[in-house]
Amino acid sequence: MGKNRSTIYKRIFLTNTVIVIFLIGALDIYFIKDLVRNTRETNYYISEKIVRDVNDELNKIYDYSIQLVRELYRDHFLISDVIDFLNMDTLSYLKQKMNKIYESDSFYYRGIESFTNESFLQNENLKEISFISFIRNEKSLFNRLNQINVKELQSGEFYKDGKILKLIGDRGTISFVQEIRDPSNLQIIGLMVLKYDLNYLKYIDKKYEEKANILILDDQNYVVYDSRGVLDYIPVSDYENIIKDRNHYIDSTFSDGGLKVILMVKPQDFEKMLDSILALVIMGSILLIISQGINYFKLKVLSDRTDNILESMDKVKNGELDVEITLTHEDDEINYIAESFNEMCKDLKKYIDRSYKAEIERKKSEMKALQSQINPHFLYNTLESIRMKSICNGDKEVGRMLYILSVLFRNQLKDKNIISLESELDYCRKYIEIFKFRYYDNFQFFIEYDEELLNNQIIKFTLQPLVENYFVHGIRLEDKDNVLKIKILREEEDVIIKIIDNGKGIDDVKLNYLNNSLKNRSYEGSSIGIFNVHERIVIEYGKNYGVSFIKTKDKENLVIVRIPRKGV
Repeated sequence: MGKNRSTIYKRIFLTNTVIVIFLIGALDIYFIKDLVRNTRETNYYISEKIVRDVNDELNKIYDYSIQLVRELYRDHFLISDVIDFLNMDTLSYLKQKMNKIYESDSFYYRGIESFTNESFLQNENLKEISFISFIRNEKSLFNRLNQINVKELQSGEFYKDGKILKLIGDRGTISFVQEIRDPSNLQIIGLMVLKYDLNYLKYIDKKYEEKANILILDDQNYVVYDSRGVLDYIPVSDYENIIKDRNHYIDSTFSDGGLKVILMVKPQDFEKMLDSILALVIMGSILLIISQGINYFKLKVLSDRTDNILESMDKVKNGELDVEITLTHEDDEINYIAESFNEMCKDLKKYIDRSYKAEIERKKSEMKALQSQINPHFLYNTLESIRMKSICNGDKEVGRMLYILSVLFRNQLKDKNIISLESELDYCRKYIEIFKFRYYDNFQFFIEYDEELLNNQIIKFTLQPLVENYFVHGIRLEDKDNVLKIKILREEEDVIIKIIDNGKGIDDVKLNYLNNSLKNRSYEGSSIGIFNVHERIVIEYGKNYGVSFIKTKDKENLVIVRIPRKGV
């Protein structure tokens, strides 16, 4: 059987070897050529993407400049303030501004300062805004800190060949020049110059892992941006000279603002890459032989370990549970299967032993239950006879006591194991009423509960043994201020039953012993009724429920019963 199973691994090894060799021999050349072609296309594609991304950013700047001019003319109050700023001296402008503020009903003065502030907030790359006044021959420069610097306008600063420049470049910055006309006569009264910082374009270079050098030239062929930071703002009269070296590839485009984008990419040496791939193929073939040899011996070991597991499974199949597979030092799935198999065999053996013992205990309990029914039946019938005799003799109090006692015995016989909390409380009331006949006015009894919880299920005779424990061990017969209280309340999805008394109390050693015994379910000692209640709750509802003891700050004894919220 083991020999046939080992053949499976041999077949897997031979099939895998044939397939790998065939694929390497048939597809190596195709994949190499395809890799070369894809690499070339990828480089071209990346180049186009870089140029397109840079071009898009430049167009965004240009479009934003056009947008600011439109917003300027769209607001009559704003363009009026800008015209006053350009045409008047500073003192006259401030007086005019104060008059407008006084005459305006608006709470907000939308003038040139608010326009520049909003413009800076809307575009974080906008560095400066300058307003050129032809009448005053001044240049007012606004920066992002809301500071204004006024300079005298240099002759021909914004002109070339008698025409107003549309674009002004500098190292790392570009400025778009927009004319400002008086809407009333369309005369040019000044200029607005928007200066942008281009250093933020470095994110494009990082996005493509700095695979190319990005140059931006203005319409005068001056370098305004160099992603490598090498070229200063210098003229490049013939940018074709940049690529005389064959190790560079160039692509260029023009933006709407007249800027030129040049991309220099170092191409891959495809011939060297091909030689490297061929060398890797040869090395791969050598490694294939070595790895397949190692795989062969590894599969041989795996086959032996697998056969060991299968043989152990056959033994378990035949009823042998004392089977244990020897584990190896490998940290793999087969070792995990073997370890899980060993644990399964141990758990299965424990489960069988536990189930067998539990069945025996259940049978014993059923026998004890049947035997215990003899006395309640006998006592119930006898008590009924005595009660009727007492009533006939006119002793109603004795008759009442006998009636309550007979009801208790009858409930013990007829009720199901799971009853409502209302029925359990009624049983407790009758049980305590018997003790009130015995102790008269020595104690008081109270029950506090939420009526919504009365239909909650509880195991029969859960509270009676706990109440009985108080009358046996806790009540102070020499005093008349004994109090026994039962409080029932809801705590999230559980029902908490608190049995509180001011009896003799319990010392800390005894309290800790009881709680530990209940927690560990190690029942020894004289508190059989309490242990029995806790064990029945745990069996029915789980280990999160049961009985516990607490001593309150007022030295009251508190028994807590936790059961789940379940309707009958």
